[in-house]
Amino acid sequence: MESLVNPSRRRLFRGKIQKKNVLRLPWVISEQIFTEQCTQCQNCISACETQIIVKDERGFPKIDFSQGECTFCNKCEESCKQPLFIEQKNDIKPWPAMVDINDKCLAKNNIYCQSCRDECEPNAIKFSYMANGEVSSIPQPKISLNDCTQCGACISSCPQMAIKVIINE
Repeated sequence: MESLVNPSRRRLFRGKIQKKNVLRLPWVISEQIFTEQCTQCQNCISACETQIIVKDERGFPKIDFSQGECTFCNKCEESCKQPLFIEQKNDIKPWPAMVDINDKCLAKNNIYCQSCRDECEPNAIKFSYMANGEVSSIPQPKISLNDCTQCGACISSCPQMAIKVIINE
């Protein structure tokens, strides 16, 4: 049987061409450059000290925060032979994204939980008894996006998987 040379053509006929937002490696220049120039050598997957880099359905590396957090060790970048990363990282967030806590959060459902705050090293997640101008019997979470490093530690610690990374388009 002949091997499939271009799987994107098959997806075209199945009507499965859709741009799926995926969290790539930290400080990648852009999704387009990444998918055009990444050779899928998997060196970054092997180099990741926290094992959060996995293959997506097309074989490209992506970040999976359910596995743990990013320590920003840059081993993925060091192991890559392609020019895929931003050179000057000063004051630039690692991903064009933001972290959000949705309504599955235990605290938002009046069950005491602060597991995300306990894992957040930069203390970007604060809890307050005031939420939306009302007093709450259970402290409610709020993420300071300015303080958030986007390391993902809060994501894997959440028992409800209520914390998500929302990719800015």
